Amino acid sequence: MTHRARSAFVLALAVLFAGYGNAAAQTSNAPPQMLSLSNENNGQRLQATVGEPIEITLQAIGPREWGPPKISSSAVRFENVMLKMPPNPGGPTQVFVFSAAAAGEAEIRIPYGDSDSVFSLTIDVQRPSGKEQDFNKLDQANHAVSRDAWTNLLNDARQTFIPSLPRLARIEVELVVANPGPGEDAITMTLLDSDQAPVAVVTRIVSTDDCDRVAFVIPGGMEVSPGSVYSIRLAGTSLFGWKYVVGGYANGEALFDHKPLLPGGRATFLFRTYGAS
Repeated sequence: MTHRARSAFVLALAVLFAGYGNAAAQTSNAPPQMLSLSNENNGQRLQATVGEPIEITLQAIGPREWGPPKISSSAVRFENVMLKMPPNPGGPTQVFVFSAAAAGEAEIRIPYGDSDSVFSLTIDVQRPSGKEQDFNKLDQANHAVSRDAWTNLLNDARQTFIPSLPRLARIEVELVVANPGPGEDAITMTLLDSDQAPVAVVTRIVSTDDCDRVAFVIPGGMEVSPGSVYSIRLAGTSLFGWKYVVGGYANGEALFDHKPLLPGGRATFLFRTYGAS
């Protein structure tokens, strides 16, 4: 039986690897429709609607982590994985974020470390019957045109910004292949509040063939304080660089190791944020 959950930035559900059950329902003042799942849904067949976010929250124990998911068809698309904040000292709570991309059926399988344990379920994706809530409203953006300037992600690179919408659902950054290397790499985006405390940590695999605009998805959106200063921090290897311009976005600046990226001048990284009222 399918149970849809509506949730406002649920980074984690209480997770116990105990049998099969229904997805827990969550509510908020401005909820999107979202399928929010946990270990209790292991082995189930569930339904989703095209365009609907899907999150699967899994608790790891000790040094083990849940590995990259495998999806049997293009009906479901893997977006990224988030960590529940604050971190759990007993083991990370990982939130795997997917999108229902097209009508059809897809099996999702997520391995647990080097063990034989696998979380699996099947999603039947159906065409939408009505209008879904739009969480893709452009909020903040650096509209400047890149002049091929970039900086690597080995150091602490971050961009400050001030949201005007109360809910943040997606952050996009513009990257470039900076150095020779493998065809893909993991990039971690950390969103920090005005006290520089991390409030969201999202990791995704980025391909060198598709890095010009990279999206980090927060399913259902996260409540933020309009008018407060937030920071986007990217971390990775030397494979990719984050594009920047001189001047650009007026309500923030690019920082490198906690200092202005350009001494004596103002620079901004290329980024966009999307959300909802």
